[in-house]
Amino acid sequence: MIARRRFLAHTAVAGSAAALGYASGRRGLDEEVASARFHGDDALGQGQAAGVWHRYKFIGQPVMDAQVVFWLGLSSMGLTDVGEVLDTATRIRPGDERSWFEQWLATAKRVRAYGEEAEARGHTRSAASHFLRAGAYYRAGLMRYADRADPRLVEATIAGLDLHGRALRMRGYDSRQVDIRYESGVLYGRVYYAPGAARAPAIVLQQGLHAWPEDTMWVIDGALQRGYHVLSFHGPGQGASLRLHGHPFRPDWEVPVGRVLDFAERDERLDTGNIVLMGLSFGGYLAPRAASRERRLRALVANPGVLSWRDAMMRHFAAIPGLLELHRRGPAAFDRAIDAASLALPDARWYFDDVTWKHGVSAPHQVIDELGKYDNSDGVADIRCETLIMEGCAEDASPGESERLYAALTCPKHMMVFDASTASQVHCQGGNQLLAQARLFDWLDERVTR
Repeated sequence: MIARRRFLAHTAVAGSAAALGYASGRRGLDEEVASARFHGDDALGQGQAAGVWHRYKFIGQPVMDAQVVFWLGLSSMGLTDVGEVLDTATRIRPGDERSWFEQWLATAKRVRAYGEEAEARGHTRSAASHFLRAGAYYRAGLMRYADRADPRLVEATIAGLDLHGRALRMRGYDSRQVDIRYESGVLYGRVYYAPGAARAPAIVLQQGLHAWPEDTMWVIDGALQRGYHVLSFHGPGQGASLRLHGHPFRPDWEVPVGRVLDFAERDERLDTGNIVLMGLSFGGYLAPRAASRERRLRALVANPGVLSWRDAMMRHFAAIPGLLELHRRGPAAFDRAIDAASLALPDARWYFDDVTWKHGVSAPHQVIDELGKYDNSDGVADIRCETLIMEGCAEDASPGESERLYAALTCPKHMMVFDASTASQVHCQGGNQLLAQARLFDWLDERVTR
């Protein structure tokens, strides 16, 4: 959901230009950014601007602007409000990771203060609304911040979760935070129970590389309204399980999912004969990987579907002239090229700081090695549960992978496509998730017994 294709495409030219001594690429990018309302679709944005809503310039930096679209889209769930998101965007310096973090924190603290004042005056409904938004703004700041030495990173994590839980309690949700046993520690999770339902089917919900389940209320509220319980979790490498407990991603995703399902089996209200595993973004690879080894699932939802995260990422890196060849020559040359790219494109430094942290490695060249482990081509035929793939025609993180996954599946399967006419065509239907909510649960209601 962070427009990986646009980030890596910009790195391909701007970053490689810096590594090879060509500064003109960056000047062209700066001139184009200043002159158009929309981001272009070529590597430097110098081509004809694409006049589509999801490429509008709010900050003037392509990856940041894709993230702004994501947060604007959550306004329909009450997680954000349009004016607060746009006001924050006007204060962010393009490409500046610290500016992104600090301006979202400023908004979060201001909205949190609204909630504290409303609560002190006895206005519980108003306070809940403010706390829900404030929690989301703390998480927005964390989406693009990987400075592990900054103590505010942990503080924002705790605030983003606590305010979310506080708002849920004030609104009367039947929900509780849970610790799910994992390795020698825990994974962070939360269970939500549908109103009036005792034992009911459950959605086991996970996100991917950047967003959190708390940002996915379009799934959670949609499930609760239709009589499904929800068990959401932060897997290793994600959200609080990374930031508070130090667990990095792992390729054998069936292990953490197995621990989550073990936890579900101990909750008498969760009908473990009707478990739906749903993964979004990078989770659209991770969830099918788990389902290929895990037999306790009634259905699987991948949004979008990904057969090989390795292949999707390598296609991005292959677009950077000479980069993979540098990796083949040795780690030192590759890491020097990334350092040079970072001088011209701050996104490169943020991206590699972020993914090295989340994958538990220490240098950029190790990211390439680690991503090589994320391929499910040999296991996908072992998925037995009915599978739904949700795909937008403007998918840019893993284009073409939904089709590859669909073709490889041998279980009952369905491809749900969102074209441009739906205004839900981007990664994970960001910006217009109400249609996705309706179509997802219409599909589930026709297949899962309640």
